[in-house]
Amino acid sequence: MRPLFNSRQRDIAHTSVIRPRSSKRSNDMSGQQTLISEAYNGEVDWNDAPCALVVVDANFCILRANACFGGLTGASEREIMGERISRKFTTASRLYLESVLIPLLHIEGRCHEVALTVQGNAEPSPVLVNISMRNHLGPRVYDVALFRASARRSFEEQLVALRQDSERRAAWLAQLEELSGVGAWTYEVRTGRLLWSDRVYDLYGVPHGAPVTLEMALEPLSADVRHGIEAITKNPELCVEPMVQEFDFRHPSGQVRRFKSAGQYSLNHQGEPVIQGVLQDVTEAHNRQLDLWNAAHIDQMTGLGNRYLFNAELGRRADVTQAVKPFSLMVLDLDGFKAVNDTFGHHAGDAVLRTIGRRISKLDSLMAFRLGGDEFAMILERHQGADTADNFARRLLSEICRPIDIGRQDVTVSASIGISAYPSDGKDSDAILRAADFAMYAAKNSGKNRYARYRQQLGEGTQLVAASADHEDLPAPPTGK
Repeated sequence: MRPLFNSRQRDIAHTSVIRPRSSKRSNDMSGQQTLISEAYNGEVDWNDAPCALVVVDANFCILRANACFGGLTGASEREIMGERISRKFTTASRLYLESVLIPLLHIEGRCHEVALTVQGNAEPSPVLVNISMRNHLGPRVYDVALFRASARRSFEEQLVALRQDSERRAAWLAQLEELSGVGAWTYEVRTGRLLWSDRVYDLYGVPHGAPVTLEMALEPLSADVRHGIEAITKNPELCVEPMVQEFDFRHPSGQVRRFKSAGQYSLNHQGEPVIQGVLQDVTEAHNRQLDLWNAAHIDQMTGLGNRYLFNAELGRRADVTQAVKPFSLMVLDLDGFKAVNDTFGHHAGDAVLRTIGRRISKLDSLMAFRLGGDEFAMILERHQGADTADNFARRLLSEICRPIDIGRQDVTVSASIGISAYPSDGKDSDAILRAADFAMYAAKNSGKNRYARYRQQLGEGTQLVAASADHEDLPAPPTGK
């Protein structure tokens, strides 16, 4: 047997709300009538409806009828056009319709599930009649729906089955959201309406069912993320392909969480443009990724970058295939650190390294690394002026020389710093590092607690000009280490 609902009718039935009335039975038919009066606008839907549909004017003369009504009465739509609808019922039903029902309709505007009998060509057909006045300005018009009494049970059973299926799907979605932690959202482009699943409400810390707007959804996000999402809502074709984004979210509790959202533009089952997507809290996974990255790239003693990160950063900046962006490289080696280790133990040496790491970190505009042992490196942008590296070297020497508390007493160490410049002192990462190392050993051999610049003068070979913390010129140190 052909189903009473096609796919469009099932969508409408899923989303329809049956409003309370005087009894459960009239309750159901009220919902069906509301469904019918709103659903069958197209010619195909009108004639494919699972019941007889008629539109009548204020005098209850027929303006339009579908094929199912013609099958009940044995007459075509053309034959019954303009005829008073009561003439299609048996004598008893016509009397009840004219004397009771129509006067009541002029007052109440609707009736639900009235048992009458249609007079067909072959034999009378018991029907259940529902009539509702349309809610709009202009001439009064009524929608009439007639259900065969024999088909009523099948119709009700399908409605119940559809509601149960909808409830099962909703429960299934809720369980999936609970297990996966993923919430669903929909943004209606034309109306600007935003719809959330329960999980999205939970992620935002908002009570379920509370009204939500796009502005409210964007408020906890950073300005650049907000502007990007607003641009997509104004031009949704930008996300015809799925778009995935991670961003920080300021939770009402004060915590900063990490969210991941994916969305895509499409047309829904009604042909309306929407952007639909999912939202997930990925804070724990994000933190695990940060921990793994830090373990691979950060020195655990000082919190500075490690040798692996230094090599990667120096190689990236001194890449011969990329446009040249000048920078200075500083290599620093502590003076007197071995004596602290030997005299006070490795715990004292670790305390010195941590303190030096903190002091280096306080200096702005530096990318700092611990290369191992008591050796550090810094990369400094060159756009701030030619003497920037010298200024930083002086500040470094001054910071490092301050006393360091190791628990039992204070100790003091100093540093020897070598400076090289890219690309003038080397065309690749190996060359620029060799130049800085060479300058550092020149400073150490010249008395320590000072810095030295690598100089290469055309036609005269390689020379070093070493300088102390107060920039006193020193003789060039011997070559080698």
